[in-house]
Parts: sequence; structure tokens; C-alpha cells
Amino acid sequence: MLLNYKSFSMLKESTAFTRDMITEAKVAMKKDSYFIMPNVYSKEFCEEIKSDMDQVNSGLGVEINYGGTETRIWSAQKRFNGVKRFFDDSNQFLSSVINQDSIAGTVLAIKNNPLPKGGQENIMGRWHADSWNSQEKVFLFLSDTTEESGPLEFIPNTHKLFFRLRKALEPGFFFNHLSVLKKGNLRQYGSIPDSKVEPLFYRGYKAKPVLVKAGTVLLIDTAKLIHRARPCKEGKRYALTAYYRTGEGYHDYDVQ
Repeated sequence: MLLNYKSFSMLKESTAFTRDMITEAKVAMKKDSYFIMPNVYSKEFCEEIKSDMDQVNSGLGVEINYGGTETRIWSAQKRFNGVKRFFDDSNQFLSSVINQDSIAGTVLAIKNNPLPKGGQENIMGRWHADSWNSQEKVFLFLSDTTEESGPLEFIPNTHKLFFRLRKALEPGFFFNHLSVLKKGNLRQYGSIPDSKVEPLFYRGYKAKPVLVKAGTVLLIDTAKLIHRARPCKEGKRYALTAYYRTGEGYHDYDVQ
């Protein structure tokens, strides 16, 4: 949701993000389409939100995926005080970075446990780009991430215009019309087949897993960078995601 930029002049100045972070984020987003900021929130703050999340397992706006190993809690900013603070901070931060008032359409609180062993349906078909036009997201990682805990990962340099235009003309890459007809765990619109992504690695592209400590924040344009949530094999992964430039009502639930 985008508003008139002047409306944010009345917002409180207290925020987790510093002026230096905003300045560096502006440069990084133009160059790389992502920016990682460690130690933005305390471990205690993250633990409080994790505890709140553990109390929610069903109800309006709650999804259970991957055989019960993933819990998605939408409109989390309406449920938990800590997430509401993150929501407000993120709105101020992104508004300053892109010089346009921005309010997240929703905040997703997500928890992943290890996937059941076997079964490629939970592993394949995860690479995607969210849309063709820019779509920023702000992530707060509530737990330390490891190679095996299902970290977010993306492929640097796939945001570059020449790459995107070239791949837009490649049948079945960005515009995978056949996936619309498929059901199951494959994303219907932005899904990029593994068979299309794997050749990128042979050509020098490398996936970058976001391996960070709890309290780290990531600003990323998930429309421009090819990305996925790596399958969780051990441990647990907790995270928040503030979604921007969403359609009206996108996962926006009337919850208390």
C-alpha cells in the first residue's frame, strides 16, 4: 500500500533503523537489490515474538504446509505487540529508502520445522521471482539461520535488466504458463523450474543463503532477485516478512 510521502512527517522518530542504515540501503538497493543489517533487534525481542508465535497453530489467516512442518501466520502485526513494532519500524525505514510513503499490506510470521525425510514434492519447485515489477520485502530473522535450517537464499545479479529481459524471452523461465495448471506445492505464477535454474550455476551464478544471527534484518526486492526458502532439514527457523506493493486485501485478515 502506497501513500502520500508527506503523511509520514508525523510519525515518531524512534525506530530500530539508523540514518546510516538508510543511506547505505539506498545505495545497496540500487546496485544489488538487497541489503543485510545485523543486530537491528535484540535476541530478547526476537524470543518474545517466537513465544507468541508458538501459541498460534490454527484459526483465521493461519496456514499449515509441508505436512505440518510449516506454520504461516498472516496479519501478524495485528496479533502480536512485537510484530506491530517491527511493522511500524519497517514502514518508516522503507519509506525513507525509496522516498515514498510505504505501508506493508501484511506481515507474515513463519515457523519451519524439519521436513519429513523423502519426497521430492517438498523440495523441488521452490525457486521463484515474485513478479515482474519491483516488490520490496523486509525480513526479520528471529532465530539464527544455518545451512540446514531452511534459510532464505537468492541468486545475486539476477536482478540486472539484461538478464531479466533475456530470460523473459526464454520459454518457461519467468513466464511458466504450464505451472498455472499444476496443483500442489509448486507456485502457480512465479515458479521457475529447477531445470532452468541449475544451468545458471554452471555459468558462474552462485546462490547466496542468508546465514545470519537472530535480530538481523534483510531488505530485498523479491521481484528482481530469484530466490527461495531452502528446505528445512534440521533445527527450526522463525522469521517475519513485511510485504510491500501488494494488492488490496492480500492476506489481510480481521484478527485480534
